[in-house]
Amino acid sequence: MKDWLIWISSFAEPAALAAVTASAFAVLFSVPVRTLFPAALLGALGVTVKFSLIALGWSVIEGTFVASMGVGLCGMWLAWRYHAPTVVFSLPAVIPMVPGVYAYRTMMGVLEFTRVGGIDQPLLISIISNGLMTAFLFLCLAIGVALPNILLRGRSVRDVCVLYKRDKKYKQQKEN
Repeated sequence: MKDWLIWISSFAEPAALAAVTASAFAVLFSVPVRTLFPAALLGALGVTVKFSLIALGWSVIEGTFVASMGVGLCGMWLAWRYHAPTVVFSLPAVIPMVPGVYAYRTMMGVLEFTRVGGIDQPLLISIISNGLMTAFLFLCLAIGVALPNILLRGRSVRDVCVLYKRDKKYKQQKEN
């Protein structure tokens, strides 16, 4: 029982901070007030999925990609539910997943490199590694949020849910 409580409490703090961050950026982007709470919950969900996948042994890039795809899908449903654009929900929700630590390490490494003046191979490797990680994480966030919108473009959420139910009924009929 204690293991579950420890596991859940380890995700509660990042989820709460992600919800606050998502709602703050939603206010900054001037989204409608009725969409603040869903955007905050979507931000908390995205960070929780990301950290859960990392805890299960996935890489940071894979976890970020899957979490941002989930944010994109849920953002589409919330857009249908609240009659608002998808970006109102998905953009504030992915802000807490932005790779700030890797970007910071890259910038500090570049500053250190300019201060040293000579070629320091470990420092260069660190700069390149952190810079590539930052770039790949930004790419995963952008593609992950956009991919559900691109793949399901022209279909409403209602159509997608009906297709799912229709496919489920078809499989049940085929089994009988």
